[in-house]
Amino acid sequence: MRSASAARPPGEEMAERRDIRPTPEASESDLPLERAELMRALSPEQLARIRPRLRERRFPRQRTLFLEGHEAESLWVVRRGRVRLTKSSASGRVTTLETLGPGQIFGAISALDAECYPASAETVTDATLWCLPRSALLRLLAEDPRLGVEVLRIVSTRLHEAHERLRSFAHDPAPARLARALLDAAHDGEAHVTRRALAEAAGTTVETAIRVLRRFEREGLLEGEVGLLRVVDADGLRRVARAR
Repeated sequence: MRSASAARPPGEEMAERRDIRPTPEASESDLPLERAELMRALSPEQLARIRPRLRERRFPRQRTLFLEGHEAESLWVVRRGRVRLTKSSASGRVTTLETLGPGQIFGAISALDAECYPASAETVTDATLWCLPRSALLRLLAEDPRLGVEVLRIVSTRLHEAHERLRSFAHDPAPARLARALLDAAHDGEAHVTRRALAEAAGTTVETAIRVLRRFEREGLLEGEVGLLRVVDADGLRRVARAR
């Protein structure tokens, strides 16, 4: 587990101390709240009641939202950009559990149980998020128990995806895993991601990721620079990703 003395201060209070101005990436069209996970199961009346409780938060890329072990205070909804959830081993090795995009939620189960966040969350790109306080979420569930079933459905889908990633980590070659991670991270042919983050998403070492990515460059599949990878041949990367 990361300590609370990490280089970037953790927690929601940390993020609120800065007024983040939108970047060109952040000015793209927004996802309507009613299309997000869980929110699309709400009636218009329920949506109207929670809107005043939602806080819209803007973050630059690579900003820590919270650390594993910290008290779970909110349900988070991605409005724009991408967020990754990570776990750290005792030795400090970081593994990406999943990368979430617009419309996806996180922190739901932790907020429901009043427990600590079981993973850390960090923005991959500039991002805009909604935060719904735990008290408002619990009130919704008390009024409409079917929403608890919807939360379980979302969590079940995530567990299935997590099992597939574990299978891939155990059996698929590193180039296939890295190709899939790169395709997942790319938006309009560009992945604003570090080699380290890509290695963590693929379940491999940074050294292996650098070696494989250099091979991809030599083969004309991508072009790279610091913090940015451009997909040149998406079909070629998909063929690598399918290799078992």
